[in-house]
This record gives sequence, C-alpha cells and structure tokens, in this order.
Amino acid sequence: MRLRLMIVLVALVLGAKEKPKAVKTPVWPPKAGIKTPGIQVPFANLKAEAELAIGGTPTGMLADGMTLLVPVKETGSVTRFASRDNKAQDAWKTVKEPCGGIVKAFDSIWVPDCKKAGVARLAAKEGKLSAKAEVGVSEARVALAANGDSVWVLSDSKGTLSRLDPEGNHIVSELRIGPGCTSILSEQDALWLTCATENKLVKVDPKTNVVEKRIEAALEPVAAVFGEAHLWVLGSKEGKVSKIDPKTMKVVATIETGVTDGKGTIAFGNGFVWVSQVGYPLTKIDAKTDKVMQQFAGDGGGTIWFNAGSVWIADGAKKTLARYDPKRIALTLPD
Repeated sequence: MRLRLMIVLVALVLGAKEKPKAVKTPVWPPKAGIKTPGIQVPFANLKAEAELAIGGTPTGMLADGMTLLVPVKETGSVTRFASRDNKAQDAWKTVKEPCGGIVKAFDSIWVPDCKKAGVARLAAKEGKLSAKAEVGVSEARVALAANGDSVWVLSDSKGTLSRLDPEGNHIVSELRIGPGCTSILSEQDALWLTCATENKLVKVDPKTNVVEKRIEAALEPVAAVFGEAHLWVLGSKEGKVSKIDPKTMKVVATIETGVTDGKGTIAFGNGFVWVSQVGYPLTKIDAKTDKVMQQFAGDGGGTIWFNAGSVWIADGAKKTLARYDPKRIALTLPD
C-alpha cells in the first residue's frame, strides 16, 4: 500500500514539473510566397464544396463521364465518386498498389501497379482486369500516358520510356531519356517529360520514337500541364512556372510563385493555371496575363487536379480529397 502511494506521489510531482506544450500558431503573413498586397489568403478561409475520405495517398485522377476515378496506393484500389453529388461508388480492387497515374485509352482504363511491377488494363465499365502489361514502373509521380496508337510508361529510375502495344499489351520499343524524370504528358502530337535532374523539359516524337528536343525550363521541373495553347512547367527549386510555346519550343513567360523547394504539381482549367506546393496548397495564375491572382497559404498541399469543373487538392495527412469551386475560390479574400 505504501509503495503504491509513493508511486502516485512521484507521478504527481513529475506531472507538476512538466511544462505545458506550446501551441503552434501559424505565422501570418507567411515568409515566402507572393508579397503583393491582397494576393495571399489563409488557406483556412477557403471552404471546400466537399471533403472525401479516400483512406490514403491518391496517385492520379481521371474523369470518365460522370465518374471520378482516383487510384489510392495504401488501399490498393481505384476509388470511385459520382462527380455530380460526390457520393462514393463501389471501389475497384483489381490493382494491388496503384502508382504513377491513370489514363483512359483504347476502351480501357490503365493503371500502373508498383507491387506487381506492371500496368493493369481494366475494363472501362466494371473495372475488371482484362490484361496486364509486364513492364517496370518508375517512382515518377506521373509515369503513364497514351497517344493515338500506344501507351507509354516511365519504366525505371534510369529514365527508360517504354512503348506498349495495346493490341498485344506488350513492350514494342524502349527509349532512354535519362534519370530524374518525374512526369510524362501526351499533347500536341508529342510526349513531354519533366526531367528534374538535368533541368529540362524533354520532347519525344512518338512517330519516330526519338528525343526531338531538350528544352531549358524552370529549375528542377517536376510537373507539366497543357492549356491555352501552351505548356506550363512547374520548377520545384525556385517555385517558378515556365510558359512554353510548343511550336517554337521556347519559354515565352516565367511566373514567380515565391515558393522555393516546395515540390508540388500543376493543373489547368477555367482559363487558369493551378499550382499546389507544400505549405501553399493553391496558387491561381491567369493564363492570359501570366499573373498570380491568388495564393492560399497554410497546411497541406502538393497534389492538385482540375476535373469536372472543380479544383481538387489531396491532403496526405488527413487522407482526404477536397473539392473547390473556382467561383468560391475567386470570392475568398484575405481577413
């Protein structure tokens, strides 16, 4: 009895000596980002139209009719939502570990599978596995693209670009791009790869299967999107966005976000370029004037898409996917 009493007394003394944990309050205005008055907005001020539980990290997004397909790495599934009312539909459990994006081509849905080292080909309506292409999959955030006659995969860390024949679901050619490529985009009858290691946007001609041009872009390019007849490339190192004319293959404008080493992704929709970087979940750039219109600062950020008329931002910590109306974004102001 005496021993128990002593233990309780010691615990009370130790507890009394413990200092209360300091509450971390956000610094405002943030040290980085755009300093122009009225541009920066607390991300907490922006209300989401919906916040969807996805149970893990989304590795891509595809709008197929009125359904949104979101592969999630941890759950080993392709989560499905009705874009009209944001209600969850039955998930597809046909991919063990989705990674590297999702595309629709040749009446099928294609999803890289990092666990089984291949690309799963799913029936577009019911999501059943119809075939599997035996090919490696790199750690690129977007490792998959498709054009009129092939599916293309960044298949290893050395920057090998593998071409899949959809007729036989097998590799028909390989092209070495170089290490450090983080995404692939099919636009304007060409393939465009962001290769951070060499600070280049690489253009590949799919007809000849050769590198046509290596273009100087923002430092450490990590993501690219096409919109308003231009390519927009996000550089992680300095947080700059390069606007590139695909005809001349030259940078025609450079937009500063003021966020260095923020990694992130980029999307296009409604006439705007949307950027998400760590600590700055949303930056809105006018594609006509090349100016930052709004920049939301706060916790989260890094993964963004534009689909079904909305901006979608993933929160890796909360394992959720939030939907934002562009109109509400425009009306959200600083305190």
